[in-house]
Amino acid sequence: MADIQRTRAAILALLADNVTGNISAQDVRDFVVTVMEADFVNPGDFWAQPKPAFMTNDKTIKGWIDYSQIILSDISFGRTLYFAASGWSPASLLTSGQNQVLGVAGNSYAAGESQAQILREGLVYDSALSARFSGQIGKLIYLQSGSAYGSISVQLQTSVKVLGYVELSAIGDVTSGKWRFKPEWSVKGV
Repeated sequence: MADIQRTRAAILALLADNVTGNISAQDVRDFVVTVMEADFVNPGDFWAQPKPAFMTNDKTIKGWIDYSQIILSDISFGRTLYFAASGWSPASLLTSGQNQVLGVAGNSYAAGESQAQILREGLVYDSALSARFSGQIGKLIYLQSGSAYGSISVQLQTSVKVLGYVELSAIGDVTSGKWRFKPEWSVKGV
């Protein structure tokens, strides 16, 4: 029998209390294909990092995400943030400490938002970056050292905070607009 993705309600109804013991092996397989993402197509994928080829929705993040986070200043999707004592603010080499916890805004948020999603490590897809990343696959991405808070750059900066690198989405795709966020812990001088 083919594995079937079911709705959350159908899975919860199926697994309610199981007082009759009627959960079959097929029901368990259906549960697994319902909760596992499409990324998990090969053995061992459950433990692997998210893959750029499976990111098809623009302005999305995938990976280690902190939910229900507080935003202290207005921020746009994909901007880099640092964690302050009471929430997240746009990161800058000028005003942020040299060593800080960094994240990427999972959406555009107004100051005071308390349900924000912050990517701590993983993939960012923003098709607006495709032209900027064209031919830059594998190049490092830096926190921009100018006044554009939370901005990124593929050009070497005066003070360096490596945020990650430009990803190849698929073989032959040199303009993906996808990058892997894996920040270094400290700022270095060039």
